Order: sequence, then C-alpha cells, then structure tokens
Amino acid sequence: MTRHVDAVLFDFSGTLFDDAAVLTVAGVRAAAGARGVALDDGQAARLIEMSLATADSPDGRARREGCDRSADRHRAVWTELLTTAATGFLPGQEPETLADAVYACLTDPLSWRPYPDTLSVLTQLHDAGVRLGVVSNIGWDIRPTFAALGVVDLIPSFTLSCEHGVVKPEPAMFEAGCAGLGVPAARTLFVGDDPVRDGAATAVGMPVYLLPHDRAADRPRGLAGVLALAGC
Repeated sequence: MTRHVDAVLFDFSGTLFDDAAVLTVAGVRAAAGARGVALDDGQAARLIEMSLATADSPDGRARREGCDRSADRHRAVWTELLTTAATGFLPGQEPETLADAVYACLTDPLSWRPYPDTLSVLTQLHDAGVRLGVVSNIGWDIRPTFAALGVVDLIPSFTLSCEHGVVKPEPAMFEAGCAGLGVPAARTLFVGDDPVRDGAATAVGMPVYLLPHDRAADRPRGLAGVLALAGC
C-alpha cells in the first residue's frame, strides 16, 4: 500500500487518552487520604462534581485560557479554581489541601486511561515505519502516561505547550512538532478532536484528521481510520 504520509502527530487529551473520567472517587479518596483527609465515596463524588463545575464554568474557562503555557502557571490557576470549589466543602478542613488532592489526581499519569484502540494503532503505525509524535496543550509532563502504556519508546517527539511556552492553535506548536520529527508539514498528518485548536494545523500545511466529539473511555476512539490515511 502506498504511504500517504511519513509521520503522524497526535493530540493527547480526548484523542489518545480519555479526558472525561480522569477524576475518580477512588483516586480522590486515596489522594485526600494521603494528605490526612478521610472522605467517603459520597463526599469524594461531590468534590469531583464541584471541582469540574467550577473549572468548566464560563469564569473557570476564562481563567484557564492560556494557563498551559507553563507548568507553574497551570498549577497556580488550577489549584486556585479547585480551592474555590472546595471552600466550605468540609468544615474544619483547609480547602487548599482538598484542592491539592484533586490536582494530584488530575496530573497523575495513571489517572489517564487510553482508549481501547490507542495501543494497537500506535504500535501498527510504528511497525509500518511511520514516525510518531504528540503535540498537546498541557501543563505537566505526560511522557510517564505513555510510559505506563508501554509506548513512550515508540514516540520520539513530545511537543508540550508547558515546555515551549506556546499553545495550539498557534502555528509554532505544529511547526515544533514537525521539526521534532524531522518531517515536512505536508508529509505529517495531525490527529485531534478540536476543530479550532487541532484544525489549525492546516495553517502550516498539514493534513488533519478530526475525531468525532462523542467519546467514552470504554469505546474505541476511531483511531483505526488513521491507519488508512497513513497508508498502513
């Protein structure tokens, strides 16, 4: 089969790893317990609900805009939002401690679950000689998440916004991703789920494959389509 591209750059959250079930009751209880705070299942579930509601509110989204440009900024913005969510939640307990527990879960490499087709597609692309990279708006090092899946050695280039100081849809992110692989933009497919941030790869001459918005951690993400587009 004729290969249509020489490299594939992937988004991270919502593309290769699920972004909807990162915070779990068990995870939050464990993180809180490690900080000396005992939560039952109901309390942990409520804390997760309040944290997400605050972060995803119009004000929360506005405050989070651009925070992925540095790890320090990401932590500061998110812990401030999570502290707001936790204020008054548990009488006598410092909200900063609860916020730190939730943030620890959010950034825990093992909290991020790959979609069922992530491992097989990455492996097949690599075995076919396609160079692989990740380009992500993210506030922490996600390489350990890929290491936990056993594929970090298949991916020679990680372009993370917190390490470059730029974010998608800025062209510099996509240009850095292509440069990291040593492959021209026209020969590099970008795979993502956001038509604005990921779709902007077309501005630097990259072909783009957008995944559907609807997704769940226990369902294939539709990544098999990348194999055909890559000519594998």
